[in-house]
Amino acid sequence: INGFINWKNNWVTEFGGAHKPRIFSNVVLRGGPRWRWSEENFYYIFIGTDGRKKLSLTLGYVDSQMKQDNFSLNRYVVRMRYQPLNSLSMSLNFEYEENPNKTQYVTETDFAGTPRYILGEIDNQTMSTTLRVNYNINPNLTIQYYGQPFIFKAKYNDFNYVNNSIAEDLNERVTLYDDDQISFDSGVYSVDENRDGNVDYAFGNPDFAFVQFRSNLVLRWEYIPGSEIFLVWSQGITGLGDVNNSFGDLIDNQLLKQQPENTFLIKATYRFVL
Repeated sequence: INGFINWKNNWVTEFGGAHKPRIFSNVVLRGGPRWRWSEENFYYIFIGTDGRKKLSLTLGYVDSQMKQDNFSLNRYVVRMRYQPLNSLSMSLNFEYEENPNKTQYVTETDFAGTPRYILGEIDNQTMSTTLRVNYNINPNLTIQYYGQPFIFKAKYNDFNYVNNSIAEDLNERVTLYDDDQISFDSGVYSVDENRDGNVDYAFGNPDFAFVQFRSNLVLRWEYIPGSEIFLVWSQGITGLGDVNNSFGDLIDNQLLKQQPENTFLIKATYRFVL
């Protein structure tokens, strides 16, 4: 179900929702058996101001919840567009997302000659911002800028393994390790699944924080009709941070205090008239 309303003042509202009673996937276990997700309820709503104005704003919210808290999604969206002149426009899009999942794939191992698919409860958070600026100095000379910082944090706990991948009940689908079966030391989880005092298998700590910044500044000059020169300046930073740090600390340590990789390009085109 979805709908769209254009109000008399030219504000807009877009909304929708869905119920998914059965969801199967062949990719969750990455080459393993088919996986069944729990029932899901999904809805979204976006409200936008008059897009004809110099300044327009859109606010949005997306929510998804699965039965037994198998999976959930909360996404917050802010979009802003500003055009003070016909030749100048700017847009800023911001998104923040929380996406916990009790059955996130971690790795595959072997136990007594049987494939063992290990999952975990992941608490992940994503934050991204996209800035675009377009300036038309004249029809033959334009400047464009694009910049996007992106941060993703993923922290795992409550590890479990697949018992019956297509069971309707989550508690039958997976089996949680208890404290007597799993231990953590020096970045490695060791599992004694049969409790005989020996490690049956082990896997590394999957926690991570990914930080990235990408930007492009492009000057385009059409020096004769159909022929152009492009001057491009690209910047990039990519790194891994401490998952326990706040978004502010990750931005400070992994973006602001790091030396970006700079790339400069010149591209020229010429139109031949035959």
